[in-house]
Amino acid sequence: MDYRKKLVDYGLKMYKSGLVAGTSGNISIKENDDSYYITPSSMAYDKISEKDIVRIHKDGKAYDPNQRPSSEWQMHIAIYEAYDKYKAIVHTHSTIATAFAVARVDIPLILIEMKPFLGGEIKVAPFAPAGSKNLGQAIIPYLDEANSCLLANHGEVSCGKSLEEAYIAAEYVEDAAKIYYHALQIGKPFVLER
Repeated sequence: MDYRKKLVDYGLKMYKSGLVAGTSGNISIKENDDSYYITPSSMAYDKISEKDIVRIHKDGKAYDPNQRPSSEWQMHIAIYEAYDKYKAIVHTHSTIATAFAVARVDIPLILIEMKPFLGGEIKVAPFAPAGSKNLGQAIIPYLDEANSCLLANHGEVSCGKSLEEAYIAAEYVEDAAKIYYHALQIGKPFVLER
C-alpha cells in the first residue's frame, strides 16, 4: 500500500474541504506496531509531496533524521497503542466542531448517520496542551464507543480501520456540528435514543 500517496491525497482533500486552515491538523496511518506514517510539521497541505510524509517509530523518531513529524505524533501513537482497531487518524480544526470544542459542549446523537459512522454522540475530552503526551492520554477514554471526539479548545479527532473511514468520520463530525448549531438557533433539538 502506498501510505505516502494516501496521506498526501487526503491531506489535500482535508484542506480543500475546509476541515483545516493553514498547517493545522494532521493525519496518520499505522503500518505496524512500530511504524507509522504521518504528515510533516508546519507544512501547508497544498505543498506536501510524498517525499515529505514522515515515517516514524513509536517513540516519534523519524526513520529519516532530516524529517520532522507533526507535533501531534504523541497523540496519534497513544491512540494506536490504546486501540488496535484503529489503523488511521484524522485530526482537524474544522470550524463548527472546534467552536463546540471551545465552548466545551458535547454534540448529542441528533442524526441517524451519527450511530453508524461515528458510533454515537461526540464528547469533549478534557483540555491538555497541544503536542503533549497528556493530550493523547486525555482523549483515549472518549474513543471507545465513538470513533471521534472533540479536543477542548483545540479541534477534533476521528479514527478508523482505514484512512477513508477516519476521513468520512471527520466529515460527519463537522456536519453534525453544523446541524446541531443551527438547530439550537431554531429551538430545542431532539436527541435520538441510543
